[in-house]
Amino acid sequence: MIAILGLSLQGMSQEKYVVSAGVSLNNNNLDEAKENIDKAMQSADTREKPKALFVRGEVYTQLQGLEKYRKDNPYKDAAQALMKLVEVKPEYEKDATDGMLLFCANYYYNDGVRAYGDKKYEEAAELMKNMIRIHDLSNGKRFETFARKKNFDTMAANGALIMANSAYLQKKYEDAVPMFIKVVGNPITQSSNAFECLVDCYNNLKDTKNAYATIEQGRAAFPNDVALRNSELNYFITQGKQDELVKKLEDAANADPNNPDIQFNLATTYLSMANPKEGPKPANYDELNRKSEAAFQNGLKGQPDNMVFNYNFGAFYFNQAKEVNDQMNATPDNEVKKYDDLKVKRDGLFEKALPYLEKSYTLGQANESKMKGEDLNTYRSTLSALKNIYLIQGKNDKATEIGKKYDALK
Repeated sequence: MIAILGLSLQGMSQEKYVVSAGVSLNNNNLDEAKENIDKAMQSADTREKPKALFVRGEVYTQLQGLEKYRKDNPYKDAAQALMKLVEVKPEYEKDATDGMLLFCANYYYNDGVRAYGDKKYEEAAELMKNMIRIHDLSNGKRFETFARKKNFDTMAANGALIMANSAYLQKKYEDAVPMFIKVVGNPITQSSNAFECLVDCYNNLKDTKNAYATIEQGRAAFPNDVALRNSELNYFITQGKQDELVKKLEDAANADPNNPDIQFNLATTYLSMANPKEGPKPANYDELNRKSEAAFQNGLKGQPDNMVFNYNFGAFYFNQAKEVNDQMNATPDNEVKKYDDLKVKRDGLFEKALPYLEKSYTLGQANESKMKGEDLNTYRSTLSALKNIYLIQGKNDKATEIGKKYDALK
């Protein structure tokens, strides 16, 4: 009995601090109010009682307004106490509690935006997580009658977007996926960029199936978005689905006929269909070549100074010329006319290739010292093709000059 009485008296002692904190708060003595509520919260019997949680919320939201406490972000302590109060006794001083919770949510959001802007992604995500916890109290129904509920919904949606972006920018793709799924599923934050980020997450996780499903979902929502369209095209390219790809490309070209990237993709797709890696050339080889040529020309109209475009169009003619040259070498000595006809055809193709390869060379030469990767490979291939043409044309000085350039790149 004595032990029980002792515990009861201890609980009463702690509760008196709650009362004292309330009186100090009413007297605008925040330092004293803080001291009393902190003492009250030290007791396990008191710290989860509705009145103690409510007063702690009151005191700490008020402390947020004082310069001496602001750097410690007392609103966070207030928020945690008030969220616990909602869990323990949802209807306790509901209007006042909700007002303080919204106050805390705004602070979480504003601090989260600042942290994100400062590239403090972990901090930004944690701040937004707590703001969303407030928004989602009582299964998301806590603030149903709130006059500015739409504004709060928007704030929570934007907070979720910042959380997703924070994970994505840290390359935490597995964490980012479920976040972006929610983002693209919310009309407030659904955007082509969010779809693109989700696609990129799946690609980094080697999840081709979900990447494509997301591309299609994004294309349905944003049919004119260039990045999503390119993602769709890249999918077909990497999967080797040429028939589906060419149909998509033709549809894209019809929708955006002046887009050079689409024209270039269409040109190279027709070309790869005309020249399969295995087996004979298709029956519509000539038709595919004509389509490829036209698409190359259309692409260069939009980007005449694109080194890659120029090289590939030059290579289009150069490779045909090489095939004709092989036919010349296989022609019997007694078939002089056939040989001469093939030579005229070959030389004509080399002449067609030359201006595009020379343009590629000029463009590459201007950035020679900075080039690497695929650009460097394109430049090297340009030099090789030019050297061969110049040799066949008897332009030995030019061939030697280009040969030295080529050797210097090795």
